[in-house]
Amino acid sequence: MENFSNSIVTPENLPDIKPETFNLLDIKYRAILFIRIAIFMLFVTGAFILFLILFDEKPAVGFIISAISAILIIVVFTIVITIFGFPKKGYLVREKDISFQKGLIVFKSTSVPFNRIQHVEVNQGILAKIFNLSSVKIYTAGGNASDLSIPGLPVKVAQNLKVFLSEKISKYE
Repeated sequence: MENFSNSIVTPENLPDIKPETFNLLDIKYRAILFIRIAIFMLFVTGAFILFLILFDEKPAVGFIISAISAILIIVVFTIVITIFGFPKKGYLVREKDISFQKGLIVFKSTSVPFNRIQHVEVNQGILAKIFNLSSVKIYTAGGNASDLSIPGLPVKVAQNLKVFLSEKISKYE
């Protein structure tokens, strides 16, 4: 019978992941985020104008000012979060796993070991195609949604990452 070992690892002996080791997303991806905010703003503004047109009675000026103020506050807040949160987004490929981090107010860091990856795909939406960017989606066993998605990668980097991960996971099959 084999000796079983399950030694304790103390917090000071855990491997250190330094934030500066993460690869940042392409700066062009920030432009895509701003375009999405603008599209959202246009949609909300259009819905508000449609509401004003279809509303039988003319709403009070205070209501209109409040609604416009609320829309502007949401847009400004989203822009500020995008500007300050963008440098916090990044990915890291290590010897045995891949990690992605994001978040300014709520921080999230996800790591997926290579031996858990089922398949990898590269996606490119309309805006990403215009900016020559792609996203890599990584799927693990037991789910139909991607477990890790890395947006804002140059197309060549995304393709190279897919090939690299595919080679890594083929070793575990």
